[in-house]
Amino acid sequence: MDTRVEYYNLDRIHNKCKAELNAVAKSVINSGNYVLNTGEFEAEFAAYTGARYCCALNSGTSALHIALKALGIKPGDEVITVSATFQATVAAIKYCGATPVYLDIEADTLCMDTTKLESKITPRTKAILPVHLYGNFCEMGNILTVAHAHNIPIIEDCAQAVGTEWKGQHAGTFGDIGCFSFYPGKGLGALGDAGCIITNDKHYYDIACKLRSWGGEKQSYNYRMSNLQAEFLRVKLKYLDWVIDEKTKVANIYRKFLKDYIYSDPHVQHSFHIYPILTKNRDKIITSLSNQVELKAHYPIPVHRLPAYRTSVSLPITESWAKHTLSLPIYPGVKHTKVIEALNDYTMSFL
Repeated sequence: MDTRVEYYNLDRIHNKCKAELNAVAKSVINSGNYVLNTGEFEAEFAAYTGARYCCALNSGTSALHIALKALGIKPGDEVITVSATFQATVAAIKYCGATPVYLDIEADTLCMDTTKLESKITPRTKAILPVHLYGNFCEMGNILTVAHAHNIPIIEDCAQAVGTEWKGQHAGTFGDIGCFSFYPGKGLGALGDAGCIITNDKHYYDIACKLRSWGGEKQSYNYRMSNLQAEFLRVKLKYLDWVIDEKTKVANIYRKFLKDYIYSDPHVQHSFHIYPILTKNRDKIITSLSNQVELKAHYPIPVHRLPAYRTSVSLPITESWAKHTLSLPIYPGVKHTKVIEALNDYTMSFL
């Protein structure tokens, strides 16, 4: 019997709602209607986030791409973002033929260093794309100030931030468009791939809805969310606050027994998609403890160093983050005591 602590396990979440998931699956199958009926999920997720509109899509990557297209991003444009993210953030920019312009991250939050934002603005800057990494919240105040001063729209990458709030306002509602991923391992995870955008701007919403299903006057896409995934998400949305509460309890225990990992503003409700710590010997720890606990690195190579997106830009804090970040298991039912024991038994060097 494998006693290793898995990095992620959905059993406790799905055991709470398995009967409901089975019931909606049967209902959708029997309906004979499998696409273009996601409106109830869209209304419920919009209400959860406090947004006026939600457009359901087939992935978080599609959400980023659709958002950029809705803003009219095209070849020759520049989009300011970070390299400390999953590569989909930058891939979506490249899909539009635009150029990503990278900002470094803050050493304490691991989110965009907004103090350098103004210096990156050029006449070609057509969007700012901050990332709410790991479920933390990117400092939006300065971003909004700079964006408004230059009349530049903001797309928030909330792929890891469903349930994240600042002073009670949900991530994704500060800028023009918020993009979400419902990959199975997310706090609100589909049983397959899914995503969405939220917005308070009906114009952007209408464009997104047309583009997702071959409705645009120009090039459009097959980015629809399936009815089955929408119904699964409707079920799991009812349990999202419980999932975040359970993750928060684990995070507080990790903080008590391990060095505090990264800073978040006291006004931030962190959703703890990922719980990272920074160590000097990350790869050795992962290998040495592999029989006891499954640990991961998110992400060992920053996007600007990946072959498809490689540039010579200097991002020293991002580079350090990529070398040292270590992700701990965090989910309802995780055997956190075993994780802490394994880490404490290993001689670690925290940053």
